[in-house]
Amino acid sequence: MSDIKYYAELRNLILQMESDMSIASMTEIEKKVISALIILSSKEKKPIHLDQIREHPLVKSMPQPSLYRAFQTLIKSGYIDKVGTERSGLYVPQTDRFS
Repeated sequence: MSDIKYYAELRNLILQMESDMSIASMTEIEKKVISALIILSSKEKKPIHLDQIREHPLVKSMPQPSLYRAFQTLIKSGYIDKVGTERSGLYVPQTDRFS
């Protein structure tokens, strides 16, 4: 099978998974932000600072206003929790939301 065929099959599988997890309605930016946070928090096992998220390859080229809008939407939707003080910049994903 060619690489492009594998890519197409993978995209289809991702679409099905997003539907199963009820995240298909998220914007692509929101999906990238939550994915970066989940990946980082799985490695670190502690709250992740916004600067670490900004440097992740999934969001590094993302415009800052888009990143902040996605964060606000994900927080309001309960997919992300802000921890610490108002200015701490620390976040944790609510992975139980995806079950």
